[in-house]
Amino acid sequence: MPPVEGQRPAIRATRAEIDLGALQHNAAVVARAAGGAAVCAVVKADAYGHGAVPVARALLASGHIAALGVSLIEEGIELRDAGVTAPVLVMGPALDGGHQELVARDLTPVVSEPADLEALAALGRARGRPVPVHLKVDTGMGRLGIPAAAVGALVARAVRAGGVEVAAIATHFACADLDDPQAASSATLAQLAVLDRALADVRAAGAAPALIHAANSAAVFRYPASHFGMVRPGLAMYGNGLAPPAPAGMLEPVMHLVTRIAQVRDVETGQAVSYGALWRAERPSRIAVLPLGYADGYPRRLTGGAEALVGGRRCPVVGAISMDMTLVDVTAHGDDARVGDEVVLLGVQGQERIAAAELAERAGVTEYEVTCGVSKRVPRVYR
Repeated sequence: MPPVEGQRPAIRATRAEIDLGALQHNAAVVARAAGGAAVCAVVKADAYGHGAVPVARALLASGHIAALGVSLIEEGIELRDAGVTAPVLVMGPALDGGHQELVARDLTPVVSEPADLEALAALGRARGRPVPVHLKVDTGMGRLGIPAAAVGALVARAVRAGGVEVAAIATHFACADLDDPQAASSATLAQLAVLDRALADVRAAGAAPALIHAANSAAVFRYPASHFGMVRPGLAMYGNGLAPPAPAGMLEPVMHLVTRIAQVRDVETGQAVSYGALWRAERPSRIAVLPLGYADGYPRRLTGGAEALVGGRRCPVVGAISMDMTLVDVTAHGDDARVGDEVVLLGVQGQERIAAAELAERAGVTEYEVTCGVSKRVPRVYR
């Protein structure tokens, strides 16, 4: 596939290829799984490292996405400055000091703090038109949200004071993605029961939210009862994180971390490579030098425990991963591994695939950290 028109050619061989076709495919898969619920695609943290603006545009163009979700007001402003007019939910806690910008940029605040609700209500009264807000209820996550037992009284005060419209009620699941299905189900159903009681209190307080949303990626596939009027998938959009809930092969990887061999070195038996002499050749070996390291977001924790794809085959990463370079043992390729050959660290080559889940497990991090961690010095190439 050719890169999207208008992209500057990269001098450096290392790049993150973003497959917009795979992204749109995943949006369609998620929309089908969501049934009739609207889909709010989460594009916070620069779309999990994939690039917020190009990703947002591609998702909206798919026709499957009704809204976008971010964490920071600044992230919402970036989308608005890029011409994105779709609804944008600001879901993070850092609203204080940005209330005017929220309203001026037509961003939808997901409120989890009474002081934010009061500040937005004052703006709504001053302009003579209520500010629509989504009120987040803490049903068991224990992180953000109005305590479920307190939400009725808070809404009652807001209704009396005016200035805001409680347009939606939201919550967030703590355990929907657990590997243990029984534990995941027990915790998630318990949160849904708390949400039901909170909704009754909200309505009794005089509010009539038109929308309820709770489901993250895992819940979209596992818990249809959590779909309500809208779902908020994040990781699933990027083809990650859902081997147990989603049928195998349904979602496609969107990011491919790719580079090319910069040098090939012959190493004698017993010779060490890279910092700390952590690896020594047990036979005469050919070592490929890759122009990529932990400064690019390839975790140093993968030292001694990762593989790369060269010529469609898995080759071990050897020696300590350094800031700018990674070494791969290509002895099995003989003379067929040459300078300039493409190497895939994340993604697909031939019949082999290195998934974000694999890198995450080997590095002892989460899949979110794998794609979010690909640094800004790695150019994104959109295809």
